Amino acid sequence: MSESRFIDVTPHPRILGVLGDIEFANWQCLAELIDNAFDEFLSANDTTKKPTVAVSLPPANADRSTASISVRDNGRGMSLEAVTKAISAGWTSNARHGALGLFGMGFNISTARLGRHTTVVTSREGDTHWVEVVLNLAEIANTERYQAPFRLVPKANPAEHGTTVTVSELKSEQFQALRRTNTQKAIRENLGDIYSYLLETKGFTLTLNNKKVFPRRQCVWDESRFVTRNGVDIHAVQRIDRELSARLACMDCGNWNPLDVELCEECGSERLSKRARRVHGWIGIQRYVHKSEYGIDFLRNGRKILIRDKRAFYWLPEDAVDPELEYPIDDKSARGRIVGEIHCDHVTPNYQKNAFEFESLEWQQVLRLIRGDTPLRPKRLPGTVNDSPLALLYTGYRRNSPAGLSYLIPGKDGQPIHEKTYEWAKRFRDNDPDYETDEIWYRSAYQNDHPPTEPDTGDDASGTGILPGLDDDEQGDDDGTGPHGQPGDKGESNPPAETVEDRLKRYREHGEPLLDLNGKYNLADLGSIELSAWLVKGQKLIDRREQPAPVVTYMLRSPTLEVFVNLDDPLFQRRGADPRDIALVEVSEYLRVRASRLDTPLSRVIAHLKDSNAVDDLTPTAMADMAERLLDQVREAMIPFVAESPQRHWHVTTEMERKDAQRRFAFEVPGAEPWGDQIETGEFIRYLRGNAVKRILREAPETFFDNRVFARAYEGVDESVRDVVVERVLGPLGDLALLEEQRPRLELDELARVRASARLVSRALAR
Repeated sequence: MSESRFIDVTPHPRILGVLGDIEFANWQCLAELIDNAFDEFLSANDTTKKPTVAVSLPPANADRSTASISVRDNGRGMSLEAVTKAISAGWTSNARHGALGLFGMGFNISTARLGRHTTVVTSREGDTHWVEVVLNLAEIANTERYQAPFRLVPKANPAEHGTTVTVSELKSEQFQALRRTNTQKAIRENLGDIYSYLLETKGFTLTLNNKKVFPRRQCVWDESRFVTRNGVDIHAVQRIDRELSARLACMDCGNWNPLDVELCEECGSERLSKRARRVHGWIGIQRYVHKSEYGIDFLRNGRKILIRDKRAFYWLPEDAVDPELEYPIDDKSARGRIVGEIHCDHVTPNYQKNAFEFESLEWQQVLRLIRGDTPLRPKRLPGTVNDSPLALLYTGYRRNSPAGLSYLIPGKDGQPIHEKTYEWAKRFRDNDPDYETDEIWYRSAYQNDHPPTEPDTGDDASGTGILPGLDDDEQGDDDGTGPHGQPGDKGESNPPAETVEDRLKRYREHGEPLLDLNGKYNLADLGSIELSAWLVKGQKLIDRREQPAPVVTYMLRSPTLEVFVNLDDPLFQRRGADPRDIALVEVSEYLRVRASRLDTPLSRVIAHLKDSNAVDDLTPTAMADMAERLLDQVREAMIPFVAESPQRHWHVTTEMERKDAQRRFAFEVPGAEPWGDQIETGEFIRYLRGNAVKRILREAPETFFDNRVFARAYEGVDESVRDVVVERVLGPLGDLALLEEQRPRLELDELARVRASARLVSRALAR
């Protein structure tokens, strides 16, 4: 048996020349270089600087002999060692998971595709030199062993940093194409599309020939819009957020392995990293229908891999060879309006980054989360139930007619106005403020269901009610009706119809914010919201079905969910329900319906919301902390008014209270100014206990009421009721003072009383 021998299979330098023949569109070549810059921004996680990538293409009048392409970023830059690895064919500084690009191979393919000469200039902050490395394909192709020349160029400013890749000696077909205005416009649109998420949510800036690349925004109905099928409200946007089981990712081949292995089951590598896996995003209904502009975008690490993909709209029956199209099938012109944005960072893309490995288990799992295993049409497979997000949207919005609110289709006289809504979408993407929200689309659908009526009198009705974006012939007769089929806006007897936005503005004007509920809530299974809660008085609340309700929720601007509580409702005035608890019940139900997770117990969602807002916990410690914070707020507000006559207020306190205040000052502010200075400036109020603060307030209410420290009127009310005005503030304040001073062990009902007192004091404070 002969002895094993080896041969050298190191790639020949000419491999770089071959890479230039691999099929890559010109925008894909640029995207490979941009990927590397965006990867750098994502890994740096530096919010102090504005991450920027500037792409430069030859102008129309450029000379080919001097023309070049450059991609410049203001990232951290690279060392000589790092840039050496970065430009080596087949090498990548990025692992197979957690990054946009493969700097090595992607870099070489893209640069070789564009031209024959590549220069990389890079430097880090603090370095004294720029590193300049040159790749020359002509020399590489004729050399057995190519050594890339480099040089160190002194920096004028050591604080400068970043990387610039310049490709020159452009190939003829690339030069001719890239200098055309139409090509550059198309590239700008493509880049704005694939990087829309990063540009819109991460604050990255991308320019092409000094023109900003704008993200392509989805023109979808607001999350608050819905249709009703079989008694179920189906919102126009369905959120998807599913944590998958963690696995071991191979950093060499990309394979996902079970947690109990030590080597990759695919390639045997030891480079395994435990990674969380998550599928998140949304699918929803576009405000217009189109033959091609529909489908779901699938993203990996913020970059779109599949754009307006329609695979989720097909179902493969058992034992069938070809999948069946399920959407759209109700439109003769094959137009659709279901769109979406799904992030699946763990799914491996192909080398061109325009497809995933569709046979992989990871991709199949993503598809199942969106559309389920069974057909979208239940009748196609009797006995099955499909409760997936896509099936829910399919049930509610599969048809593109008839016009009206039943399917959220703008129209006139029962007929859709699809061409007009597409024009509106163009205005939306041109950032026309009149078309930013879906209000124009909604009004058109509403007006279709509530057509104008002839006036009852023979007088000429005034007011056209013309809806922005609608032509006169799409409005119906000029009969004085507004866009909701209500009286127009001219003439005292014909007030304009109130829009949803106007209604919510009215609620806010007659309400006050529930500050202790407001904020961001993030629930793993139900998505995240930014809650804005309001207590409303003197206004009748109307829900989305135009029915009165004690509490209503609206989401006009995602992700802000607004909840309004009618304090005048008998539920609170006579039955004593806690407005905050009822508000959270409505918020919880909204989240369950939005995420199509009605199987999640309502009580569990409420508990999770309360856990996210622990400031309202009904525990002795939480209530004592709340009391101290609120008393500090009162003391702080009193300082400028105490300073007007400090000796007067100082002498109201007892000798014991004064000594206690001085001790607290000495303990909290060691080595500060003399205590006497605190008395002269009124700053002593900071160190008085709550009961002493109460005494000062009781002795001089005219100093602190009437919208000074407290909003309640004092001087303007009859003397016989002034004591009542003061006690309505000092009574609850006394509960806080007791808890601050003694922290007694309180029962549940007593803790609830303290919480109520804190809310009363907070509401009494001047804003």
